[in-house]
Amino acid sequence: MTITTTKLVDNNDKIIVNANGVGSETEQTLVDVVNSNNASSEPKVSIANIQYEVVGTGDVTVFFKNDTSKNIINGRGNYGLKPSEERIKDAIGDILLTSDSNVTKYNVVIETQKESGYTNGWYSNNTNNFWYLWC
Repeated sequence: MTITTTKLVDNNDKIIVNANGVGSETEQTLVDVVNSNNASSEPKVSIANIQYEVVGTGDVTVFFKNDTSKNIINGRGNYGLKPSEERIKDAIGDILLTSDSNVTKYNVVIETQKESGYTNGWYSNNTNNFWYLWC
């Protein structure tokens, strides 16, 4: 079975996706960054928050395509709202999910912030233009 995703928000500054699935899924697209609204070449997002419920004794791994950093989640909880948990960022591409065979089912809500590579506002490939911040 493959992951089921529902895009809840895709506006000028963030993407929020609800996803659910089962175990034994490999490199499923969790957040389609490349095809998000106003994406230009090489859009970048950061993972701001992940709310999750993983049923079973297994792990779900969330990661950027073409990046070695991985966030492993299990049980119930959230990642990203605590001061000790930095945003996962600086990767170009989609966010993927893999679940191991010991996962019965999972539900994930992920919030990403658009960082660069978008054709709107201060995200339009010029992160040093502070004029947009004051307008």
